[in-house]
Amino acid sequence: MRRPNLTTSTIAIAIGGLLTLGIMSESAFANWQTDDLRQGLPGRRISGGSRSPSTACLTTPNQPVIALIPEENVGLTLSEHPTFWFSLPAVSNDRELEFGLFDETGEVVYQKTFEASGKAGITHLSLPETTTALETDTAYRWYLSVVCDPESRAEDLFVTGWIERIQPGNEMRQQLATATSQERLALYEESALWYDALTTLAELRQNNPTAIDLTQRWSKLLESVSLAQAISAPLNSPIENTSL
Repeated sequence: MRRPNLTTSTIAIAIGGLLTLGIMSESAFANWQTDDLRQGLPGRRISGGSRSPSTACLTTPNQPVIALIPEENVGLTLSEHPTFWFSLPAVSNDRELEFGLFDETGEVVYQKTFEASGKAGITHLSLPETTTALETDTAYRWYLSVVCDPESRAEDLFVTGWIERIQPGNEMRQQLATATSQERLALYEESALWYDALTTLAELRQNNPTAIDLTQRWSKLLESVSLAQAISAPLNSPIENTSL
């Protein structure tokens, strides 16, 4: 792992300003089995609109970036290399996206810059298997930025949140070993494993795009964390896994 570079430091300063917000709210998801969930961590689920006068980084101006995470800004996972989900506006394909993940000491675990696709919709990014596995019982902070102006990072459209990996109990481990995708989804939901539940449900929808029950379940899940504005966004390809 390496120390944050200048770009990371710039983002960290901007993210640090959120510490004064003291965000904490209730949601249906937060009311599940969340004894180990660190509630109320500072973050930003929905970016502001571009402050650039020309809004040149967006094909359709004044549309936010939305992180698909609970209202408490933190979610649990069992995965060593989890997947992160976002609803993006149509970002001009001559702009870049930047993702970073930090451990509790501020060390960079993963950081990449990607080309924007130019398409609006739900997209995702999975940590590569070559990246250091997330440790258990450790809160990691991540951000995703749309870099509107490389010379003025204050113009970035960014979201940020937290993720924590936990170990499953013996009973859950045994259940997961033989579970179908639908059964795994139910187990993840029952245990408030947000990142795993969302990823499993998104994969089920991608494999069964006409399944009404999965569409309804997707709507219910996003509504449970007050993200109804992202329900109708189409499921797009993942963020390109190629750094610039």
